[in-house]
Amino acid sequence: MFSKYRLHQELKEATNMKAVELRAWLRTDIAPLTVANYDDAPSMDQSNKLLVILMKDSEDLTKADCLFIQSILQRIKYIKNTRSNVQHTKLDWENSLRNLGFDVKKKEKSKKREKEFY
Repeated sequence: MFSKYRLHQELKEATNMKAVELRAWLRTDIAPLTVANYDDAPSMDQSNKLLVILMKDSEDLTKADCLFIQSILQRIKYIKNTRSNVQHTKLDWENSLRNLGFDVKKKEKSKKREKEFY
């Protein structure tokens, strides 16, 4: 059995975009193009379902939501690990992660900030 709270926390840790940021990204013209251009990109339906889940509280999650979260967590790990070295697919790789609520550039900025303080 899975803990709704634990899964919800894992999802929030695996993503670095807030629901508002993800929603704004999914409304751009680029998000659907990524799905067409990159084989491992999540569908727009999956991205929209993720958005709905990110807006829920842990106690409001259903069993289906929890199973979906588990698959999304695996998907994020997979896409992060299959980074392409080919320059023209790098942007699609980054945008696929954005469709899953993880902005690569946002993470890099936070790391740089941490280094500045030390």
